[in-house]
Amino acid sequence: MRHMIFIGLAAGLGLLALFGLAIYLYERPVVLRVAVARASGDQTILAAAAQKFAHDRDSIRLKLVPVGDVAEAAQLFAQGDTDLAVVRTDIAMPTNGQSVLIMRKNLVILIAPGNSKLKNVADLKGHRVGVLHNTPPTGTYREPKVLETILAQYDVPLQSVTAIPLTLDEMRQAVAEKKVDAVLAVGVPDTGTLAKTVGAVTAASQNPPIFIPISEAKAIADRSPYYESADVVRGLFGGLPPRPLETFQTLSVGTRLVASSKLKDDTVSTLTKLLLTVRPVLALRIPVANRIEAPSTTRGAALPVHPGAAAYLDDEEESFFDKYSDAIYIGALCLSALGSAAAALASRMNRRTNESDDVLLARLLAIVKASRGADPEALETLEAEVDNLLAVALMPEVQRLKSEVPRINTLSIAFEHVRHALKQRRQILAGANRGAAPNVRSVQGDETGAVKKFRS
Repeated sequence: MRHMIFIGLAAGLGLLALFGLAIYLYERPVVLRVAVARASGDQTILAAAAQKFAHDRDSIRLKLVPVGDVAEAAQLFAQGDTDLAVVRTDIAMPTNGQSVLIMRKNLVILIAPGNSKLKNVADLKGHRVGVLHNTPPTGTYREPKVLETILAQYDVPLQSVTAIPLTLDEMRQAVAEKKVDAVLAVGVPDTGTLAKTVGAVTAASQNPPIFIPISEAKAIADRSPYYESADVVRGLFGGLPPRPLETFQTLSVGTRLVASSKLKDDTVSTLTKLLLTVRPVLALRIPVANRIEAPSTTRGAALPVHPGAAAYLDDEEESFFDKYSDAIYIGALCLSALGSAAAALASRMNRRTNESDDVLLARLLAIVKASRGADPEALETLEAEVDNLLAVALMPEVQRLKSEVPRINTLSIAFEHVRHALKQRRQILAGANRGAAPNVRSVQGDETGAVKKFRS
């Protein structure tokens, strides 16, 4: 029985260790790699979010992988080298990516110097358009997809327009030296990029700039899920007279945080929750963080939302017990079965011990009875059998099964009684004539059978 207790304790400690390991693995933070354009507002936002997650010891950690631009970020993500990526919907939207959040919606602005004759998109034919970039493009440059889409809407051949990549500093000089006839910029007004672009064009021509509207923006948005129509309201860029003088239509393209479809739903759900929770804190230092918003979770959308993000946004998250209720139920059944088996084994061992003790006690009582009429030779035989039974009773295997003190005491009393009976008989034989000898063979037969039965 003591052996069974040790086994039970070991099993319990093993279960506790497994439970502790399971908790450790469950609570261990998940590290997600994020491809993001270098020196961009998105990198600043995500870096601040990563610091906040680490400081608060959240279950998600972000590891940023800076790349040249959003196209390179999309390519790296499509190859499976990162778990997340910040991409623009009109530039190489990865097919294996599902939306988590809209980081911002960018306005597409076409602007010309105030002394220019360009008034609409059709007038761009045969002219040079400077395309604003945060960093100089690497490799072979090709016209951006948004410019190609705009020109196609107005039947302007792409080959008839020369696109020239420029940084903000290069753009100022190019406009002043008339190396470009118009400028295409994509961004949000409160980041400063668009405002600085408008200001630079205004300063270069010393006249209010000309904003070229994209009047058919709604038609473009209806044909392509990557674009939306937006209004640029009067005075959006300040100034006196206000810039622009009148509200006009243009295109809007989204910058999205996308996640791999292989990421677990609960991981993406937690990430979505954390980012939306820290958004107000981040916006205190990074105003553009205020533009982070939830995507539409409409079923069948052209730009699908990750199921984990949709679960959080639609308040359909599963609790711990919802996700693991079946495992908990099956585990409880298995533990119950193991407990029943252990109890049955212990009961069987106890029954076996009790039966052995009953056989031993019965034989000791038989020896007491036989000793009352035994001669010296029979007494020797009975004493030898008592010694044999005592040796068997004290065997280590038997003692491990006997953990109950009352039974050990009972056996001790029985052996003492037998010893006393044998001693009394010797005293009687020493002071009296030789009496009738008992049937020694019968006694020996009984003791042999009892020992064998007890050993079994």
